[in-house]
Amino acid sequence: MNALLRYVLNDRTDRQYQDFGYKVFRGVLPKDRVDALAEIVRNVVVPHQGALLRQDGRMAPHDFFPGTTLIRNPLANAHLPISQAMEPLEAALTAVVTASQVAEALRKLDGADQYSIHQTLLFFAAQTTGLHIDSWGVDTAPHGFAHTLWIPLQDMTPESGLPSVIPWPRGKVLSEADLGLPSSGSNADRYDRYHRALSGRLMAGSPEVATAVVRRGDMIVWTSLTPHFTLPARNFPSERLSLQVLLRPTHTRWGNFIVQPSDHPTNRHIRKTERFSYFVYDAISRDFGIAGSLPTPAAL
Repeated sequence: MNALLRYVLNDRTDRQYQDFGYKVFRGVLPKDRVDALAEIVRNVVVPHQGALLRQDGRMAPHDFFPGTTLIRNPLANAHLPISQAMEPLEAALTAVVTASQVAEALRKLDGADQYSIHQTLLFFAAQTTGLHIDSWGVDTAPHGFAHTLWIPLQDMTPESGLPSVIPWPRGKVLSEADLGLPSSGSNADRYDRYHRALSGRLMAGSPEVATAVVRRGDMIVWTSLTPHFTLPARNFPSERLSLQVLLRPTHTRWGNFIVQPSDHPTNRHIRKTERFSYFVYDAISRDFGIAGSLPTPAAL
């Protein structure tokens, strides 16, 4: 039997995370590392005038909200050695996301010893993100055992534009077929169609919604299948420095919401610590000359 599944069945995981699909960790991150990262964002990243890798996968300069100095296009995968100019950011970001305290918090949720980070997103300002699930980006096979971390880089308030989740049992899949949708079309079309239907289904039931006023050192974790969205900021646009991380236990098969392979590459990693590795996608490896490898781990 899969070791992670044994861990779940033996009821050693966090009960709230299993039942509701999210967990708020208070004061788990070293504040000095969080503050150092925020300082580099403000003093190195914001003044930068060149193109950087963005959430849409393209290289682009900062795109400011009209009439402001607030950047609205988040940085993607700044934890990887993509830009020489961003080496200070890479180092500071790595110090936060690979902290031993992060690994220990995650271990309470699933019992894993090692994690592979697939994506980081660095947000400068409050977002207007609609309801969605992160499984479409990366997920385990079977679904539901990947995690999303949301890390504030400044103290938040109820007016900051906080992420909000709809409590959702871990591993509960609501498929395209469950929503009466076809499994045809481009990935983008399927993504949009699915999330319109998912939002309609969930909002029709007037669901309870959970959020948390988090501060530097705190961390929110939700599962790859947990529906979530961003609450509106009172003042928009406004600064909201934060970091989102998509990761999975290293020794798991993986894919995404619509691709659930029996096998998928697990050996293209850059080992950072004993507990964390960075997974390097083919396109990033090709475009930026990044390579990494570990022996392919046997499935637990």
